[in-house]
Amino acid sequence: MDISEVVEEVRSTWNTHNEILLYLLNAVPPAGLTALPAGSRGRDVVAQFAHVAKVRTGWLRYHLTGVRPSTGRYDKTRPPTKAELARALRESGDAVGRFLEDALTGDVKPRMFGRQALRWMGYLIAHESHHRGQIVLALKQSGVKLPQEVTLNGLWGKWIFGGRKSR
Repeated sequence: MDISEVVEEVRSTWNTHNEILLYLLNAVPPAGLTALPAGSRGRDVVAQFAHVAKVRTGWLRYHLTGVRPSTGRYDKTRPPTKAELARALRESGDAVGRFLEDALTGDVKPRMFGRQALRWMGYLIAHESHHRGQIVLALKQSGVKLPQEVTLNGLWGKWIFGGRKSR
């Protein structure tokens, strides 16, 4: 396997992960956007998605400039819309994909993470999957039921079948 094939597999893996997150965002009904996990005073569903996009851009800025990000507080008085969240996730997802490609071809190196691009990607996927789980739990505990098509085929099947339906 040459480097171009590795880069393509990494981009495909990252893109699949980002597509799953966007798919979940799209599937959340308006009533679910303010859902919180039971007993939580933490982030609602909107804030979870916003946090993911903010963390991505913070890490990218740090990797490229060495300036540590200031994430700031989430403004609960003006939560982002689904369209704004989708745009932020698409743009940050594309930026992460470009950074990974540049890192694998030797043009840049991530700071920390052993200066390993795949290690950083693994961290991002684990971090964002944690928040995806919190989102699904918040919806479930708030009585917002996602269709089985979303929970099985959308959140898991896309990894296994690449978006194709299982047979």
